[in-house]
Amino acid sequence: MQLEAAHAIEITKLVEYVDRREDPPIQVVVTHQHNTDSAMLQTTRCLKTEVQKETRKMKDSIAEKTKERLQGKRVHGQLPRNLDEKLVDIEQSYRWLKSGNIKGETESTIVAAQDQAISTNYVKDKILKEEIENKCWLCKQHEETIDHLTSGRPILAENEYLMRHDKVCTHLHYSICNALGTETTDKWYKHMPKPVCEEGDGTALWNRAVHTDREVTANRPDIIIKNKKEKTCTLIDMAIPADRNVVQKEA
Repeated sequence: MQLEAAHAIEITKLVEYVDRREDPPIQVVVTHQHNTDSAMLQTTRCLKTEVQKETRKMKDSIAEKTKERLQGKRVHGQLPRNLDEKLVDIEQSYRWLKSGNIKGETESTIVAAQDQAISTNYVKDKILKEEIENKCWLCKQHEETIDHLTSGRPILAENEYLMRHDKVCTHLHYSICNALGTETTDKWYKHMPKPVCEEGDGTALWNRAVHTDREVTANRPDIIIKNKKEKTCTLIDMAIPADRNVVQKEA
């Protein structure tokens, strides 16, 4: 079967090459070919199509088995398991890898962190079996895992984590202001959100409290978009959770 497939593919490639050429001698060959070998060419094309289908099935099967093996790994399979949820958009989750907007070394560091391959105290203790305390060197309370470093250090919550949150909100606010037509800077990271940005029927509010009939503690969404014409109000509250908490935040 493999020999027949290879033979069919080579014949088909040769026929496609000949069909693309316009040289007079080649055209004579094409005419002769259509007059004498049409049945054989049709057979080889059909065989090539079948081989391509089987190859695609084989590749899909290998990819699925690779995914299952990766998800079965206790450490490196955490991200694939977290992405395999109903509320998680897998295509959007991997979109940053296709955009090409970051440096190679930055991309490799992020991927290593997602694969739990950063040399933290937890990895040194549990995986590498080094004689070292697995607690976080900063807070001294929790195990120093990737999740703890990126979103679980209480000492960073009021500064670094909040700064990261505000940067993401700033980018979103910048895009909203552009959509409304208000004046903005040329780069999003230079954008300084104003408490109120108004243009026409649209208004964008930044970090403003909402007055409610009943007392609500969390009454300050990150962004509020008001549309006077349609009489609608959209509340946007941003969260940057760890991978394992995405579904919880979405719900």
